[in-house]
Amino acid sequence: MHRKVTSAVVAGPVDEVFDWVTTIRWWPQFSPTTLGVESADADRPLEHPLRAGDRFRERVRIHSWRGHIDWTVDVLERPNRCVLTGVSSGEGMVSALSGHDVVHMELTFSGDAHQTHFTRELSYHVGIAEAVGDLLGFGEAVDKAADIAMTTIISIIENPLLRGAHPDSASESLLHEPDPLADEAVASLVSPSGDVSALERFIASLYRGAPQPNDLPEPMRRFFEVTATLPSWACQPRLAAASDVFLDWGVLAVGAHICASLPETYVMPRVAKLLNLTRQLDADPTHADRRIWFTVRMCFDVLARNGLDPRGEGLLALQRLRLIHAVVRLFVQHRLETPQRLSKLASIALWDSENGQPISQLELLHTLLTFSHVVVRALEKLGAALTPYQKESYIHLWNVAGAQLGIRPELLPRDAADAERMFEMIKGRYAKATAEAKDLGRALIWFWTSLFPEKVRSEGRDLMQFVISQLISPETAAMNGFDDLPAFSTPAAKAVKECLDAADRLCSGAFLDVPGARQATALFISLLMRARTQTFEDQSGTFDIPQELYERWRGIPATA
Repeated sequence: MHRKVTSAVVAGPVDEVFDWVTTIRWWPQFSPTTLGVESADADRPLEHPLRAGDRFRERVRIHSWRGHIDWTVDVLERPNRCVLTGVSSGEGMVSALSGHDVVHMELTFSGDAHQTHFTRELSYHVGIAEAVGDLLGFGEAVDKAADIAMTTIISIIENPLLRGAHPDSASESLLHEPDPLADEAVASLVSPSGDVSALERFIASLYRGAPQPNDLPEPMRRFFEVTATLPSWACQPRLAAASDVFLDWGVLAVGAHICASLPETYVMPRVAKLLNLTRQLDADPTHADRRIWFTVRMCFDVLARNGLDPRGEGLLALQRLRLIHAVVRLFVQHRLETPQRLSKLASIALWDSENGQPISQLELLHTLLTFSHVVVRALEKLGAALTPYQKESYIHLWNVAGAQLGIRPELLPRDAADAERMFEMIKGRYAKATAEAKDLGRALIWFWTSLFPEKVRSEGRDLMQFVISQLISPETAAMNGFDDLPAFSTPAAKAVKECLDAADRLCSGAFLDVPGARQATALFISLLMRARTQTFEDQSGTFDIPQELYERWRGIPATA
């Protein structure tokens, strides 16, 4: 008999904790092995707590085993005890060899109106098939999943942001809300006369990774104190799961950021206006459009394993970006005498603050959703088989990042479904075609394709534009000036693959066996990437990435 017991003390009334845990709708959100749940009774909604006699099916993937468990609620004594018996059935040739086994789960609760002691016990008979599976890591995977589920349950239940009424995240009032903490920190380094030299030196030191000076003014010290740690509701297993998604599907995720997230950002008129203003500051478009590069590099830092740990590269990247946002808000609204390139923003067009703050709470939230929801949406379109737990984890990691970037936490989406709802609501209310969006769309394609080897630049451009057509709607494409996107080109894919093979730069050798959109994504992203330790004769594809990711992505099968 294999038996796994997990227990914890949860801050919450025992009856509420009982009802939440026994509402099977939530199981895919906290259990990394649950692929979905279905009630055996069509009239019994998943949103209600279980009752004695209820029957439901849980679709499961554990290690290499995939199948389902048909559960029956044997005993239910609210709010103290729930006993379930299940019969497992494998799906597919290998999983089906395990036959039909009985699984038991007992949930016990005790406590009062303030806290609950919760225990979850899972057991199953170990036959020959299970013994072989345990040798291959099945039992260890069961135990690890149970530990993750318990930690995630606590994180969700104790998260105060998931309770109560949700504010209107598309409210026009949010256009007038900036980020006081960062704005005050940046302003503290500007002298009364408008001298910004101290601010310029400090921002430059951040990019060099220099230690913080001891004589920082109090508002800037407070900024770093507040942003040095993650919010209390950050769930470590979910952060790790999101990093694993990027490790496993990073080639496609990078493609999603470039071909879906960025175009979706440009449809917000005020965002497009501000981004286009910054492009006008430089005669050299390569320098101006490298902000696209830095945006994607920030994703690498945030999504890396332990990237959001104290002093982690991801956490530092978010601090830098939040301060840069405040610097932009400062320069776009005030005429300051300084050679700093951003000071020219106000001379080009002083921001009309009566109609909203630049880089407002609303625009920060919408941009965040393009990094979380839009990427998850794109990965699904590209055939990445993410579990519900992985989707929720990806949303959660970017929620944590959003809080670090200054978004009011209560505005953040509560789960993946809420993220989709909020994104469509904001987009539906504010998105429209502008000349700036079309300029940015053209610049997006120009910048990335300029990095392709010249001999396959045209073919790489065709593949990239095809991917864009698959990941965003025709309406969004039109707003970005993508009116005539090409179909998938087998000759273009063949030419790019031959180029990559010749330079030993292909991220995987199986791309010709997958659907066109995934193949095209992997091929054009392969043109861009190399390991930080490598050099090439040509200057194309200088998108250096950590060696761990480069080796991982070269080895993964595109059909995984």
